[in-house]
Amino acid sequence: MKSFRAVSLAAAVAVAALAAVAAPAATAASSVSPVPTPKTMKITKKSGEECISKWYVTGKASGGGWEWKDETKCCPPRMATKTMTTYVEGKKCLSTWTVCDRELNAAGNCVWKWCDKTDCATPVCPPKPAEMKKRYTKKDGRRCVSRWFACGTQIKGGVCTYKGCDVVTCKAACVKPAPKTMTTRTPTKVCVSHWWAAKLNVDQSTDGQDCNWVWADKEECTCKPADKSPVWKKC
Repeated sequence: MKSFRAVSLAAAVAVAALAAVAAPAATAASSVSPVPTPKTMKITKKSGEECISKWYVTGKASGGGWEWKDETKCCPPRMATKTMTTYVEGKKCLSTWTVCDRELNAAGNCVWKWCDKTDCATPVCPPKPAEMKKRYTKKDGRRCVSRWFACGTQIKGGVCTYKGCDVVTCKAACVKPAPKTMTTRTPTKVCVSHWWAAKLNVDQSTDGQDCNWVWADKEECTCKPADKSPVWKKC
C-alpha cells in the first residue's frame, strides 16, 4: 500500500514539473506580436510647406514594446494648374491638370499627385440648309432633276457641319409625235395640209418636266378653173 502511494506521488510531481516548464514557454510565445506597420500623416508647417511625417519601427525596446523613429519629408512647392485643348470625336475639349494630393514615392520622397479632368463642349449645329434643286435636259433628251440636301451632321474641329447628299433622277426623253396630214377637197380645189413637231420646249418649272411641242404646218393646194376642167394648177 505504501509503495502504490509513493508511485502516485512521484507521478504527480513529474506532471507538475512539466506543467511548470511549459507555462513560461506558452507565455513567451503568446507575448510575441507582429511588427507594427509604418504610419504616415500629412502636415503643413507654419512656413506653409506641405509635408508627410512617417513613423516606423526600428527595433524592440529594452523594457519591452517597440522602438519608433519618425522623419518628415516635404514636397516641393505646388505646381500651377495646367490646361490643354484637345479634340475628342471632333468635339473641342479642355483638359485640366491640378495637384490634388501628396504621397511618398518608392524612394521615400514627398511628391505631388496630379488629378485631371476633361470637359467637352457639344457644338450647336446651325440651321439646316434648304434643299437645292436643278432641273435640266441631257443631250440625249432625258429629263433630269438633281437634288442636294442635308442628310446628316458631322462634328470636326469643334464645329458642327452638315453632310450633303446628291441625288439625280432622270426620266425618258420626250417622245416626238408623228406628223399629221389632212386633205380637203372641193370640185375645183384640193388642199393637203401637213403638221409636224418642229421644236420641243421642256417645262422646267416643276419636277414633272412636261413636254411641250411647237408645231409647224404647211398647206399645198391645186386648183382648176371649172368643175369639168382637166387642168390642175397650184394655187
